[in-house]
Amino acid sequence: MTNNQTQINGDLLYRMIMGGFASLSQNKEYLNGINVFPVSDADTGTNMSVTFNRGLEVLNSGNTTFNGVLSMFSKGMLFGSRGNSGFLLSQYFLGIHEYTKDKETATVVDLSKALQHAYEVAYKAILRPAEGTMLTIMREGIKRTLPKISSSTTTQDFFRLLVSEMFLCVKETVKQMSVLKDNNIVDSGALGLYLIFDGMKRAICGEPQYFDCEQSELLPKRPNALVKNISFFRYCTEFVVRLKQNKDGKFFINYLEKNGDSLVIATDGDCIKVHIHSNIPEEILKEFSKYGDIITKKIDDLFKTEEFDRLKKRKHPSFTIIAFTSGDGNATILEQLGADVAFSVPYGYTPSESELKMLVGEFAKENLIIFADNKSIREKLQSIKWFGGLNNCFVAECDTLSKIFFTLSSLVFSDKFKEIVKSFENLKKQNFFETSISVLQEKDNKIYSGYLKGKLIKKDSLVDLLDEIVSIKVLESFSTVVVFGGKNVVDQDIDLIQSHFENNDDIECAYLEGRQQTADFIIGAY
Repeated sequence: MTNNQTQINGDLLYRMIMGGFASLSQNKEYLNGINVFPVSDADTGTNMSVTFNRGLEVLNSGNTTFNGVLSMFSKGMLFGSRGNSGFLLSQYFLGIHEYTKDKETATVVDLSKALQHAYEVAYKAILRPAEGTMLTIMREGIKRTLPKISSSTTTQDFFRLLVSEMFLCVKETVKQMSVLKDNNIVDSGALGLYLIFDGMKRAICGEPQYFDCEQSELLPKRPNALVKNISFFRYCTEFVVRLKQNKDGKFFINYLEKNGDSLVIATDGDCIKVHIHSNIPEEILKEFSKYGDIITKKIDDLFKTEEFDRLKKRKHPSFTIIAFTSGDGNATILEQLGADVAFSVPYGYTPSESELKMLVGEFAKENLIIFADNKSIREKLQSIKWFGGLNNCFVAECDTLSKIFFTLSSLVFSDKFKEIVKSFENLKKQNFFETSISVLQEKDNKIYSGYLKGKLIKKDSLVDLLDEIVSIKVLESFSTVVVFGGKNVVDQDIDLIQSHFENNDDIECAYLEGRQQTADFIIGAY
């Protein structure tokens, strides 16, 4: 391989794709091992490898042009894609194909523009994009590379620069998402994309070795046990529909957003492909069958995977504790306090009674104690208990996150379910307090709002608000305070909250990363 390569033809592209696949597949198990987002189902490496291989399977030696190879490869990936990461990867390569359409060879200028376009295609396919993922690497990798190249840059140098910038972006993901920071790991999909391009770089530069994630000292050292939440949505659903009428993905978005998350939609001609995590996969398929013929479908039960084997384990010998809460951090906290399973209900999502029945149905044969910090969910669970005849089920009358926290913290568990239920009567007599604080940006100023005895109070200073709604006078009958920090809080506000309670020697205060979106801070006292 010469060092002054300026064009990539079909033959070279094929070798580069093979190099990318070798690099990806060699590290498949490592990627599976660090997979915690969007769901901890330990299959990102597998899904990306299967998707990439489906593209390879349709290639043949008759295609010698750059886009001839890329056209077949990207479409093979699209219809054979697997999982959220595989779907997103297929959209990215489809975007490269779209920009380089009809080109027999591709230059550095062609590639740099194609990669920017590919990011935009992938970004549009994701309904709720998140930073610190594969999308971030797609955008930032080429963005940081562009200032360092010119029209005379060789393809070898272009890929060396691109791969170098991609790796730096991958290392930054550990700080861009709480779940990654908690586990001291990089994003699995982001690393997978880097491995593909590193393998392509090695192929074009004549470097046969592949990057070994397991042996690398450049990646953060991961812990032996990862912190992972159980997904609220149980079924990973993928399907392709050949539409009878011409409708784009936007037509279906509103319906799909109401019924799940991890949503990716792609269209190709009269076909639409959907990836969604949902609790009602059969209902979704029935709805889409009104608009066309379902060509392929795949429904995986996430709760039946090895990753979620802990659903079968119990922390208590004669009963199970289930909690429904807001925020991944709060779910983790409640499990640490004794809940066997804590479901983090997505922000703004209202689960139906049938969904809740399906989720708790896994434990229906056991004695159950259920907590929910949402009134609507709690009432539906009560309905399930009474009308479903679940005499072994107890829905705790804990109407706030703080009350659940303090109840779990103070409950002395025994081996007998009836004794535990009886102890809840004593807890009803305890004095609990909870308020929330939200931060709003109005023009150039921040406005802090909170509640005191049901009355909404607004201040332009967090200190002034704290002095009124959680003053020493307000909390004089309490000894312990817990603060749950929201998803978007800033360090300065956290410091002010902690300083406020540190000034009171009579109150013990703990700050926890709840990561809820319902409020920036939830403050409870007991």
